Amino acid sequence: MFKDYYLQGQGGDPPAEYKGRVFKLSQEYPTELPPAESYPWLKIAFKNGGPVDPAAYLQALLDYGLEGNVDVDFYVQDNKIRKFYHLPWMDWNTEVASDWPGTDGREFVHGLTHEFDSEGNTFGEAQHEFVDTWAQGYVNDRYAFGVGQVWCHPDDPAPGALNPDPTGLNSMPDGSFVIKLLFSTVNEQELPTVKGAFTWDADIYVNKSPRERNAGPLSKYRRALGKVRLIQIDLQVRDRRSLTGWLLGTFGYDGRVRADTPWKRMVPLGLQWGNNPQVTYAETCSGPNGPCNFDKLSEQWINRQAVVDLATPPLSFNHLGYGGRLAGPVDNPKSSCMGCHQTAGFPAVPILPEFGPNGALLKLNSRTHPETSQSLRMAYFGNVPGGAVFSDTQLYSADYSLQLAMGLQNFASVRCAANARAPRPSLCTELDGWAGRQAAAIKDLLVFGTPGPGGAPLKPQ
Repeated sequence: MFKDYYLQGQGGDPPAEYKGRVFKLSQEYPTELPPAESYPWLKIAFKNGGPVDPAAYLQALLDYGLEGNVDVDFYVQDNKIRKFYHLPWMDWNTEVASDWPGTDGREFVHGLTHEFDSEGNTFGEAQHEFVDTWAQGYVNDRYAFGVGQVWCHPDDPAPGALNPDPTGLNSMPDGSFVIKLLFSTVNEQELPTVKGAFTWDADIYVNKSPRERNAGPLSKYRRALGKVRLIQIDLQVRDRRSLTGWLLGTFGYDGRVRADTPWKRMVPLGLQWGNNPQVTYAETCSGPNGPCNFDKLSEQWINRQAVVDLATPPLSFNHLGYGGRLAGPVDNPKSSCMGCHQTAGFPAVPILPEFGPNGALLKLNSRTHPETSQSLRMAYFGNVPGGAVFSDTQLYSADYSLQLAMGLQNFASVRCAANARAPRPSLCTELDGWAGRQAAAIKDLLVFGTPGPGGAPLKPQ
């Protein structure tokens, strides 16, 4: 039904000499809402919208996500305890606008997609060149039910059907869960703490520099089998007790931890259930480059020991985002876990003000002046309720699911193009109407209050 990996059947298949397993999308989504399990995290009480023991809550999420999946090397449809699923339309993916179309799509070994590039000195003083992040998300059955509702008709998705109840928010059911594995091309010489990390073979870029790749031609995106190391694990869960309806957590790998498996050397970095939208940058950070004190950020938990262990020179494996908010080691440090995910919807919007037209006009640059333009920046660090749109330029919420939002955008980029094959999906007609209304609204704004002939209002053109 949905393709498994990038250019499947069109030149992206494994070479003849490859003898390993090939990734298959787990896409038999439940057609009825599965019953809720006795989730281990529900044993932990909440207070003021967050868990009273966030460390235990975060560990319960990790244990649930690893159970049965480690044994099958995360070919999750083989999990003998509970089945997990993938999201569609990530085989053709453009994570960054400057990428050549589709080239970030899933590779054929484990279905990893290319994500954030980390430039030199991101992880430590010994890292001089760019390293790539390759990642994959896996969702449980209740999450997959919502995905299946949206993609019930593969050639005509319905973004507003995430929750089949049209009178409710467009939200995932309670108990929906995601575990995401994030791998890096960084090696031990560049980052000594990745020693002993869990390693996969993956079909990844030969050219590590995004600047060179983006300059083209397409051959600069050539892939070959290479090693990637597990450096981060993200967890996400729908829990109605949360301030926003969601909690997001992160683990980072530290090879110095004494443990008998790489999974046990994953260090808890933090858990977030809100963005503290009332706390500005200047209230937590002493200057553009910090240091930042996250004591005022009451809607998250940060593992203070990890801050010392992983973010002290010569290491700079910093997992804190904007103003001390939680962000993973390979995430964009300008944002936060919840800040990025709350923007998820269709049509897609920038995940940071720097990436949007307003940010460009205001010349925002959070590296040199993160303390400026707080009125715009803090819109990206609000507490959007699960199932509600982040922006009035969006038609539908994807309920904190960036992969669902990206999949819909990827679909539209291919199926709504002028030269796309027929029949034209209804989503494309809706998108055309949306674009027309956006253009008309901007045009009307430019002439609002301008008198026409005889002083009458100008009529819309």
